[in-house]
Amino acid sequence: MSKVLFSLLFLVSSLTFSNEYARVDQKVRAYPNFKKIHDLGYRIQNDFSTDEERVRAAFVWLTQNMVYEKTYDDIFKTGQIISYQSEYGKQNQIRRVVLGWSEKAFRARKGVCLEYSLILNELCQQFGLPSKVIVGVAKTDIRFIKGDQTFKNHTWNAVQLNGVWKLMDPTWASGHLDLISNKFIRKQLDHYFFTKPDEFVKHHFPNNEEWQLLDNPVDMEQFFSAPIYLTDFFGKGIELSPKTKGILSISSEDANYIYFDELPRDHGMYYWVHGSPEIRRMGFKKGKDKSFISKIRLNKNLHKNHNSLTVFMDDKPILNFKIVEELNN
Repeated sequence: MSKVLFSLLFLVSSLTFSNEYARVDQKVRAYPNFKKIHDLGYRIQNDFSTDEERVRAAFVWLTQNMVYEKTYDDIFKTGQIISYQSEYGKQNQIRRVVLGWSEKAFRARKGVCLEYSLILNELCQQFGLPSKVIVGVAKTDIRFIKGDQTFKNHTWNAVQLNGVWKLMDPTWASGHLDLISNKFIRKQLDHYFFTKPDEFVKHHFPNNEEWQLLDNPVDMEQFFSAPIYLTDFFGKGIELSPKTKGILSISSEDANYIYFDELPRDHGMYYWVHGSPEIRRMGFKKGKDKSFISKIRLNKNLHKNHNSLTVFMDDKPILNFKIVEELNN
């Protein structure tokens, strides 16, 4: 009964979320072409009366109009030289450079995460809201597990509404770049709008832990040792145990266990080793600590191309794991 109740509550909350912003989204999608960021900001301010609606409108405009694309300017970009004689002059020059950079991307309707974040930040500040561009690491690829990539590779946004900071990633919410065709596939993902901090930190690690917005911040080892959380993981009533690590080994039959702290009764979960011809259903047993445990059997004949494993639920990919020949303890 509790599982059914949770599913109903989640369905109601999801419908409420979509219906809450349906009017805003529809109106923004019909906007004409704007030449300047502030022209868009003025239109949003005239059309919507609440701060939350205005932030939503700015966010949706980015997801519907910007295309993620590296330009030659991005590839060959060099440091901008500024001159100043006072702190005020310094901030004024920085402001001029950032605004020029943002306006150029706005006119072209394309850019990378920094341009997305700068434009959204500019609009939020125009609305009179405290707003920040957050710099950090986005864990998007299986090779990033265990800290193979720790340099800052992504930016996102935080905005304060009624004294509470909210997290957003307009870039990830816009869609994705298809690695085969190299084309941008537009798909609005509302998971990245006002994402819960404890979910956001599963895939975004800010340079300053303050912007995790958590009472007990996650450290870098926790972040990188976990598997890759895909968008469809969230909102399904499942919770991965901290005991579950993102690396699976083919050297030991006893090494590969996936632990869940919460799992719906009818989960229909299975996994696929990349490059293999078959998928396998995941079986679970109940642990002494009330966790749900699934043992993953990896064939020792796997070769180097079988280097990752994806878990699916309801035919949607939810988790990625890295496969190695041997775990170094």
